[in-house]
Amino acid sequence: MLTTGELTTVCSRLTPIWTPLFAGQPLLLAIAKAAAAHSEAIITAASRKTASDFTDPLKEGDSERDAAFTTLRDFAAAWAKNPTATPAQSAAAARLQAVFAHHGNALLRLGYNRQTGKMNELIADLRSSASTADLAALALAPLFTAMTTAQTAFENTMADKAASEGGLELPTISENRPPLVRFLNLLLDNIATWQEIGSTPELETAIGKIDEVITQIATPALARRTRKESEPPVVPPTA
Repeated sequence: MLTTGELTTVCSRLTPIWTPLFAGQPLLLAIAKAAAAHSEAIITAASRKTASDFTDPLKEGDSERDAAFTTLRDFAAAWAKNPTATPAQSAAAARLQAVFAHHGNALLRLGYNRQTGKMNELIADLRSSASTADLAALALAPLFTAMTTAQTAFENTMADKAASEGGLELPTISENRPPLVRFLNLLLDNIATWQEIGSTPELETAIGKIDEVITQIATPALARRTRKESEPPVVPPTA
């Protein structure tokens, strides 16, 4: 039995061979196009990520934005307590602390969506002209940039996850494999019948190419079956 990947490979390699052959056969051409459509649907479904594929990237991205948030918050707090800071620097640090306090010094403990909203509000306030000047006065602009970069990266991952989940209603492999198998077999049977009734040089050339593709794909499948059949049966241990 061919794997799903082998089936789609067979279809993709046979399509350019028999499409011109079926130019004068509307029904067979329609079946070939349907087979190709099911094959493409399988490829799309196989490449689509599931929600579980985003678990680790989201966790890592959240940790990175948490670290960036904590670093900027704590550096601002350190400036506020720095005995060597100038009055202007101390005032700038106090204003930044007030911004963080307004949005929540512990917002990193919130869930993904709530934290994202709070982070965006914080970033918007820190981008104001007054906060921008305060960040520059304390040389914290690079840390702010690091926080916004981490936040954007996390939001991009969340957007990818949402896009993936939005495609869950697309055709699935289980829906498209049976008709693909049926259509491929139907086309091969019709070609064999066509050859019996009255072959042509064009048909024989196409059949030669088709046989080559099938042999190349079927050989690994046959080898798998042979290995499976040659495996000794598992004998349960006796008491």
